[in-house]
Amino acid sequence: MDAQTIANRVAEAVEAAPARAQELIADPRGAMERITGATGFDVTGVLTATLRKLSGSGLDLSRVVDLSELDLEQIDVVRLDIAELQDAARKLHVDMSKLDMGAIAGKMLGGGSLGGLLGGLFGKR
Repeated sequence: MDAQTIANRVAEAVEAAPARAQELIADPRGAMERITGATGFDVTGVLTATLRKLSGSGLDLSRVVDLSELDLEQIDVVRLDIAELQDAARKLHVDMSKLDMGAIAGKMLGGGSLGGLLGGLFGKR
């Protein structure tokens, strides 16, 4: 099953039962596997494609999604388009203030924290 097919099925499952969106936040890979039965796929790619599809659906996920529970270990944040995520969140009425942007920035910088980045820059010669 290709990434777009997985994303379509996941989006359809969320549209049918919006509470499933929180499953995607807390355990992206597990939720996608439970919904589709697929394994061995690119979680970040599927998540991005799913958000694109859902952002045009008119869903209001404000009562069912808590971004503070996002499992960043399962997502390659470097590949995420933050502006696209913010637009999707706005369209889906999701509160972005609970998203730990510091943790995302730290992962994007590669060290897991600003200290990791600075240590990498200045710690070794």
